[in-house]
Amino acid sequence: MTARIAFKKNKRISERFVWVVSVFDQPHEIMQYDKKTMSRLMSDTYGRNSKAKNKQIIVREITEKITLTNSNLTIDEHKR
Repeated sequence: MTARIAFKKNKRISERFVWVVSVFDQPHEIMQYDKKTMSRLMSDTYGRNSKAKNKQIIVREITEKITLTNSNLTIDEHKR
């Protein structure tokens, strides 16, 4: 998927388009349940050695979605 994210860096809110691989297809579900994707986005935007205090990433919208494969688990099983 291609998603539009927003993040705060140097007292300025920036937006950019990034790719996301996730089972979830809603922005609020990605932010709430997919910790692996959110940690990857955080390390990509802020870097490893960032000393920013308020590291926050907001997934605004999903612009493009391509199905790669199907999961054996249901969405409810992924949310646990």
